[in-house]
Amino acid sequence: MERGGIKMTDILLVQPPDPPNTQILRDHMGMFGILKKGISLIKNDVLPPLNLAYSASLLEKNGFEVNIIDASAMEYDYEKTLKEIKKENSRLVILNISGVSNDSDLDFSVRIKELVDTKVAVAGPHLMLMPEIALKRKGIDFVIFGEIEYTVLELSKNLDHFKEIKGIAYKKEDKIIKNQRRPFITNLDELPFPAFHLLPMKKYCYSILNKQPFTTILTSRGCPYKCIYCPYPMGYGDFWRGRSVENVLEEMRLLKEDFKIKTLLFRDQIPTFDMERAEKIYDGMIKEGFNFEWRCETRIDKVSKPLMEKMKRSGCVGVHFGVESGNPVILKKIGKIGNIDLDLIKKRFKETKEIGLPTVAYFMIGFPGETKETVENTFKFAEELKADDTWFNVPAPYPGTKLYVMAKKKNWILTDDWSKYSGREVVMKTNNLSAEEIKEMLEKAKSKYSKESQNLLNLFLNFRSMKVAMRNPRPIMEYLIKRIHR
Repeated sequence: MERGGIKMTDILLVQPPDPPNTQILRDHMGMFGILKKGISLIKNDVLPPLNLAYSASLLEKNGFEVNIIDASAMEYDYEKTLKEIKKENSRLVILNISGVSNDSDLDFSVRIKELVDTKVAVAGPHLMLMPEIALKRKGIDFVIFGEIEYTVLELSKNLDHFKEIKGIAYKKEDKIIKNQRRPFITNLDELPFPAFHLLPMKKYCYSILNKQPFTTILTSRGCPYKCIYCPYPMGYGDFWRGRSVENVLEEMRLLKEDFKIKTLLFRDQIPTFDMERAEKIYDGMIKEGFNFEWRCETRIDKVSKPLMEKMKRSGCVGVHFGVESGNPVILKKIGKIGNIDLDLIKKRFKETKEIGLPTVAYFMIGFPGETKETVENTFKFAEELKADDTWFNVPAPYPGTKLYVMAKKKNWILTDDWSKYSGREVVMKTNNLSAEEIKEMLEKAKSKYSKESQNLLNLFLNFRSMKVAMRNPRPIMEYLIKRIHR
């Protein structure tokens, strides 16, 4: 399509560039994101923006000319990204915004209007709560929240008649208008597969899946559990919806045949929620001979030893469990329904050892009701599990969660700087523990359980990591000095 003799893309979807010396993982934490300063010597994760890719494929199906610019994956800076956006000359530009990068992403969004005569929309689940933080800035026309695919399609069709579109907010004179939330998609099979052909597929990588090409896959969405700290329901819904087995296998065939994918990360919140369905998917993967190496995160109470054996046969090389605490009282307080039986947790980890299936155990320090004694319970329990990798973080009071409401009411929140809400920095105290005490215990846990030294080799096995590291060697020197003095 052309406009004024110049090539024009109808709709342009953009993953914004990362700020200098910063990596934004927008796909993490229910799309609230994770921000990492400098480079990470262990993690070198670049994941495709599946929400943009799904939106693009739906737009293409409906006759739109569409493109995706993943500036983060391409390592474009602000100026390079703006030049690429200007080339597209689109009538609607939609940017993927995360909570941790909210300010920098919105600042960048505003600059687009200075270059292009276009409408600008920003999409992010956190914006549903406070659309005014985006719309108060000149140059941003729309906020998109919730599952974005059908909202993007409807807005693209009705740029001049948008007042009744569900899932958007906009500014009318000086007033912010927030429309109803769009219902979550119940039949996920109706969505076309993500527009992988519009993504820089060779750029994606995941630090603990070394083979490439790599991508992510989303076979289900939603989590019906009520953990007080978890942002997943805000981004993916509070009820589980699974794609059909054949639909999932068909996408895997596409990934194998057209994109030569070797490794997969399942981004489902609970891929084994329907254990019978999950087993059929793994049976299909074995029968088809896909030979993917893959990982997933799931729940202790939503796997069994036979299912995990099937997972391993189908190519699983690691399963990640959110254990969170080694104290059943704390587990109950934070809403870990179904996951508060310590004996069951120990049984599952024992079974993975017997199967030879590597595990990652996630823990957090600093929950409401936590004391130094309960933290020691967790340290002891982590030792008993003997997971292949153990990660400790701290809870963050994400807006939209029960923890946020509780922390706000009790004046526990220490900062409103969302860039720190990554689980890596202490942003909340409790009645029993000060921020300093939580930080001290977190550092103790990292010192005791971190496998940074064992995993340092990953940096040098990953070409992209090495390239970034050589460009900025200072973090490596700081890391080595820290290890020497530890």
